[in-house]
Amino acid sequence: MNSSSKEAAGGGAPASVHDHLLDRFSLRLQSVLTDAAAKGENVALMMVHAATIDRTDARHGFRAGSSLSGRIAGILRTKVLRKRDEIETLARDEYICILPGVPSEEIAMLAAQRVMAFLGAAPLELGQATEFADAAVGIAMFPQHGHDAAGLLQRAKHAMLTARGRNDRICIYEPLEGGVDADQSQYAARMAAAIEQNSLALHYMPQMCLRTGKLTGAEALLRWTDDIMGQVPPHEAVQAAEASGLMDRLSQWIITSAVQQCAQFREIDPHFQISVNISPSNLLEPDLPLYIDRALRTWGVDSHNLSIEITETAMITNQAAANELLQELKSYGMRLSIDDFGTGYSSMYYLASLPLDELKIDQSFVRDMLDAPNSAKIVRSMIELAHNLELSVVAEGVENEAVQAALTHLGCDHAQGYYIGAAMPAADLLERLRHQATQK
Repeated sequence: MNSSSKEAAGGGAPASVHDHLLDRFSLRLQSVLTDAAAKGENVALMMVHAATIDRTDARHGFRAGSSLSGRIAGILRTKVLRKRDEIETLARDEYICILPGVPSEEIAMLAAQRVMAFLGAAPLELGQATEFADAAVGIAMFPQHGHDAAGLLQRAKHAMLTARGRNDRICIYEPLEGGVDADQSQYAARMAAAIEQNSLALHYMPQMCLRTGKLTGAEALLRWTDDIMGQVPPHEAVQAAEASGLMDRLSQWIITSAVQQCAQFREIDPHFQISVNISPSNLLEPDLPLYIDRALRTWGVDSHNLSIEITETAMITNQAAANELLQELKSYGMRLSIDDFGTGYSSMYYLASLPLDELKIDQSFVRDMLDAPNSAKIVRSMIELAHNLELSVVAEGVENEAVQAALTHLGCDHAQGYYIGAAMPAADLLERLRHQATQK
């Protein structure tokens, strides 16, 4: 996985060159903001990231990456921006655009959608090869989100990093939920410290085999209690990591911790499996499989004891990257699961082409299946589809005995939810496994 320092630097430009460009652009941006303030106008600052540049460097060489970077800048300049707009290439994979006289966030969003239309609709030709730009767009508005160049640039960067983890790959700056201001400097520092000091935690949601009634696995779920911010909801912790460029380090911590704990679970049940979620931005980390394999070897855990989960929408948004990563993970023998199935728009052909082992039915369908006939039909169809593709099925959101019985009747393989067991510390799950082992 790429280091957070590289993430912060925005790619491959030397720091001195990057700083010079940034200083020059900041002066120009401040001039535009001063003029806009005098006229009572709004300004949109749009930051565009093209993840394809790193992959092009690795596959075809730095000259090819630089050529592609220039082509992307040209597309933005000639096909997306207006004549009065300005663009600067701050790094080979990062472009910053000033859009003066943009009256609202809605109009700024239209500009971002235009970026995605030109950079995402078709692959970019590169000699005999083609590459998708894999763009993400972050937007900050003046004066709503910042009153000077430094603040506006910071918030546009934050929005762009957040966009990399979203399905539509577009984000307009917004504070984190819970009232934490997203200038991100303090927030990022606290998360970095939490990772460094190992003060995060994993809880485990148990999974039951519906045929035997035994616990056979668990999903690892992040927990973060901060001294100042208190208990941070998992989705906000992930959002903070994405926005501050710490997602790769957070993923490394989660993987290492889960694998280390799995070694203890295996002492009781050698076949016990731990499921770990990876984020959409992890799809862009080419050395993720090597890192996971190294963690497994370090703690003596078999690859079949680890299941990697990725959401359906993330797979569809980044099809090429998802397919490449999943194929490599599969080559190491890891189990692969598609999470939250039914909430995206994957085609049956695409689903069948992936090296998957498991399908997880989203809890929104499972919870309503006894009261909503359509939900029951959808669950039945998903189970049949998965079994026809030779995939095992996990149903999420099982909250009572009646739902568990209905899923068993439909032939579902595994279930998780509050009725099976709420997410719990590793020590509590170990105790349940020890008790289960004495019931043979």
